[in-house]
Amino acid sequence: MLGARTHRRIYILLLILLGGTMVTSTWAANLIWVLLGANWLFEGGFQAKWERFRSSRLLHAFLALVAIHLLGMLWTHNLPNGLNEMRQLLPLLVVPLVALTSQPLRGRARQTVLALYAGTVLVVSVIGTVRMLSIPDLPYRDAIPYISHIRFALNCCMVIYLCVAAWRHASVPLRIALAVVVLWMLAFLLLLRSYTAIAILLVVTLVLALCYYRRWYYIAAWLAVVALLSAMVLRHVAEYYRPVPMASTPLKMHTVNGRPYEHACDRLMENGNYVNNYICSEELEREWSRRSPVALDAPTPNGYSVRPTLIRYLNALGLTKDSLGIAQLSADQVSEIEQGIANPVYSHGSVAKKMVYVMLFERECYIHTHAVKDFTMLQRLEFWTASMHIVARSPWIGVGTGDVDDQLASELQAMHSELSGKHPGVHNQYIYLLLAFGLLGTLLVAFFFLRAAPALRRQSPLWIAWLLTILVSCLTECTLGTLAGILFSTYFLAFRDSRPVPSSLSKNDK
Repeated sequence: MLGARTHRRIYILLLILLGGTMVTSTWAANLIWVLLGANWLFEGGFQAKWERFRSSRLLHAFLALVAIHLLGMLWTHNLPNGLNEMRQLLPLLVVPLVALTSQPLRGRARQTVLALYAGTVLVVSVIGTVRMLSIPDLPYRDAIPYISHIRFALNCCMVIYLCVAAWRHASVPLRIALAVVVLWMLAFLLLLRSYTAIAILLVVTLVLALCYYRRWYYIAAWLAVVALLSAMVLRHVAEYYRPVPMASTPLKMHTVNGRPYEHACDRLMENGNYVNNYICSEELEREWSRRSPVALDAPTPNGYSVRPTLIRYLNALGLTKDSLGIAQLSADQVSEIEQGIANPVYSHGSVAKKMVYVMLFERECYIHTHAVKDFTMLQRLEFWTASMHIVARSPWIGVGTGDVDDQLASELQAMHSELSGKHPGVHNQYIYLLLAFGLLGTLLVAFFFLRAAPALRRQSPLWIAWLLTILVSCLTECTLGTLAGILFSTYFLAFRDSRPVPSSLSKNDK
């Protein structure tokens, strides 16, 4: 039998490994959390663990969340899928149980584990940057080869919090290093186009400024950042919608060669021009074949054909969609169109401008054509709408564990949605709970988590920042739907600030 001190060292080692593998390897992370549970069992000291179990309302909340999934198996119709979901939720049971019934990490052990975790996230972000800069046409979603870019963005936020928390007691050289890491992480989140992470950072910093630091200059700094971001966004919005001469009426009816234009007059706007006006299909076909060996109906790397990409690109430049417009394209611009780049802003504009223009084009498409396919936020709105239709039919106990995807797919088909046939996802943890377990199940889970809320008052701002990150991320993602999300939502339970267990009960843990 190993001694309690040895088990404690193994526990710390496994936390180090789990912090590294949860952003680098799903297979290894699965192995580590299993070993974490095994070490907990062999460690003993169950009297102290039982006392921690009884007093930890947060642990009761996590157990309630797992229990409601188990209860939902009683009315599921897709038993295999339900069993698979229960298997995926095992770390949501094991990691909180181990972390909240073991002594929290303090002192040098805590600093070492968190520093190694932050270092791993930093290295992976560098790998992602190198991949984006070196691999042509690599989608930003594939920048991180190990886990979802959305889940990785949450870890980037956590590294920012860790750097800010370490700032107070750091030396001058270390403060410089911490500032560099924070700036790097912020730049990387922009490179990932992580709207969610940026929103999370704004919410978390505001809550901490109001509830913890309570200094006027913190709030003033937050307001200054928001004002700066708002001014930048508004400037890009104004540029996007600023009309150019081609957007004015009366419309010309013929090209310089005398052929008729097609004017859809659907008012779909991009870069100040109406996308579907001034189109001459005959001249597009003839002139494009002279400029490029790629056919107009050939697919680009992003899945769209060349024709709509060419039309949008010419429109963004303020050119007519005819032989005259194509003749004014440079060789590099022709190459960009072949690669699927539909707007020169996407390749030459700032990251912020690109993010704003993408969102505005999605908005325009939804308003004027009701298109949602391949649009990040609009797809979510479609999924949420379909989900609430199902909730309205099964409001009290939901559709059960394992039936969510099937019911959502059927509802999308009934709505004749563009997303019909596409793998559905709720993309909102709270709506998922309503959909799967109804009002009764959702209120039960909410009761247990709210019951644990008073104990959060003694937690550090760092820990609260992590908790807020999870809560905000659940608004646009099912954060608990993947291993990476579950581990991010439970790993930092081991670093909580907690009142010690009486010495008579904790001697086995020393």
